[in-house]
Amino acid sequence: ATDVIFASTEKRSNYKKLKSSMRHRGKGGLYKRGRSRATTVEEMDTLQLASLPGIQGFTDRALLGMLKSYAGIHRDKALLNWRDDFRLGAGVGAYTVDMKFGMDAGWAVEGAVGSEYKIDATYLSPHVNMASRMMSACKQYGVTILLSQAVEELLSDEARSKLRHLDTVTVKGSSIAQRIFTYDARHKGVDFFLFERAPDEADLDAERYHVTIWENDPDLKAMRQHISEEFEEIFTEGRKQYLAGKWDVAIEKLKEANQMMITHSIDEGYVEDDTRGLARQLMNPTPHEPEEVTKLRNELGDGACVCLLSYMEKEGSVAPSNWKHYRPLTSK
Repeated sequence: ATDVIFASTEKRSNYKKLKSSMRHRGKGGLYKRGRSRATTVEEMDTLQLASLPGIQGFTDRALLGMLKSYAGIHRDKALLNWRDDFRLGAGVGAYTVDMKFGMDAGWAVEGAVGSEYKIDATYLSPHVNMASRMMSACKQYGVTILLSQAVEELLSDEARSKLRHLDTVTVKGSSIAQRIFTYDARHKGVDFFLFERAPDEADLDAERYHVTIWENDPDLKAMRQHISEEFEEIFTEGRKQYLAGKWDVAIEKLKEANQMMITHSIDEGYVEDDTRGLARQLMNPTPHEPEEVTKLRNELGDGACVCLLSYMEKEGSVAPSNWKHYRPLTSK
């Protein structure tokens, strides 16, 4: 990476010399030729993240670190004990600790921001804002982590194969449509204690990173165990039809995928104390079901399916005449 950066710095130095030389030569034909040359140098000067040596491994580890943090939160005994603390959950239900993650790739300015009374180290850039929007949108899509298209393109093929393309959107302040992805991660029904590693072993694994971890790591396999190939195929078809503007087919496919996830949740025993036959009602949807059943359906189903179905229903279940194959991500 340093070789690329220093090479880029050398180009900038040559470019400055060229500009200085042009200023002394006036505004004749030679200056015009110089401007053409300067444009070429500027184009060469653009430093693409994808050109940095080792960027795939670096990006893979960034994603892996977030997923391992997620597993660690739901493995930590002290945090898990808080669920049974009456003082924390009284009146609002069981207390849980969870995290949402958002990722984008790009540049940022690091600096101290604040006043003479309080100064914080912070990072400022459009890419930081994008990562923040991705994190905020996790709640809307019902997922743990959202990645921008810029991050997805930097990952290794092995890591990308585990991602799910959820939607194509524009965000506030940008007119560029981009795909957004998630790594499906759930902690329900997963005993992360079975896969606990000693700190020294975990550090050694990090140093010896290899792309085979995406297929073999117990934590990664466990948190994604609820995703089947059949579900992915049906969801992908539904998402494609939604983006293509064929919303009638999209709604049918996404409802089918969502019902598959609900069935999986029931089979795994996630519906507790089912004295009122909630599981039976979940398995047999009706147009006018109780609010309690609808809420439970959304909790046990696939968040992305619920999100896209809700959006299409709000639009009348028919793609607008000016549908551009993406939608604005207006709400966080």
